[in-house]
Amino acid sequence: MLDKFEKLILKALQRNARASTQELSDVVGLSQSPCWRRVKRLEEDGYITRYSAILDGKKLGLHALAHVQVSLLDHTETSVDVFQRFIEQNEQVLECASTTGGFDYILKVAATDPEALEQFIMHSLGRLGVVRTTTTIFILRQLKVYGALPIDI
Repeated sequence: MLDKFEKLILKALQRNARASTQELSDVVGLSQSPCWRRVKRLEEDGYITRYSAILDGKKLGLHALAHVQVSLLDHTETSVDVFQRFIEQNEQVLECASTTGGFDYILKVAATDPEALEQFIMHSLGRLGVVRTTTTIFILRQLKVYGALPIDI
């Protein structure tokens, strides 16, 4: 179980992963040494898995985002392995989740434009030989993009 200081540290780091130990100390109300030790323990215990920067996709020329629902031909170990290796290696796939319902997976995919997204679906995903069908849902506008997880649920 996390104590109140650890929860405050996690919340602060989700808002600003570049916060210094001094800044974290000020936010959580601990001196620097105990604060630093708690951050290290949170990293070692796997609560903090990595640090990253959140980028503006439009400034990078990524003007097409979509959710792509995917059904596999079958669920053999070989098919699932082929699909999962593709997902892990493809930078256009921002997220992938195994789902219930009519599809096996839902992907969040970034592309420069709709034509590039079509290329991804038809030429990359389609040529894997393990995909039965896809349905694409274009994201018109993102109303909330927030990578922080709720801590106190």
